[in-house]
Amino acid sequence: MDPIRFAIFESWFGTISVAERDGRIISLDLSDNDMYQEHRALLKRYPDGMESEQSFKRVRTLLHRYLKGQPVDFDIEVDISDLPHFTQRVLNELRKIPYGETRSYSDIAIRAGCPKGCRAIGQAVKRNPIPIIIPCHRVIRQDGSLGGFGLGEKIKKRLLFLEGIKKTWSV
Repeated sequence: MDPIRFAIFESWFGTISVAERDGRIISLDLSDNDMYQEHRALLKRYPDGMESEQSFKRVRTLLHRYLKGQPVDFDIEVDISDLPHFTQRVLNELRKIPYGETRSYSDIAIRAGCPKGCRAIGQAVKRNPIPIIIPCHRVIRQDGSLGGFGLGEKIKKRLLFLEGIKKTWSV
């Protein structure tokens, strides 16, 4: 097994850190930390991790396009095998939500084979270690309200707005 590699870069949206193992993305974080703080946080999380900008050129390019408001298909390999099977099933359903569209927690519950499990879906979505690439921000409540988001409601609104999804929320 290859060591975990990571990269940190700044965007107008905040500091983005991405980690991969064996060529598959295992985490993505978007924060207000500066580069130094994010570097320390990643080394704490992955003590044997190695910084490698080279490994992430394609991911960085796709994220850059996405954050400019361009439709992007994140056809990037991810590794969520450390997560419970149910969570994996839910996150795989999220990857099927097209750019610029949303689904409700109940829609995802039905697609994941758990039609009465909206709360369980919410908990699985909350465990998403790779936001944006696995578009958990595209999951909203049945009534059209936002619902939760691990990176905060403000970022969820901004991501949806980037994709042209303009409901009654203000950005």
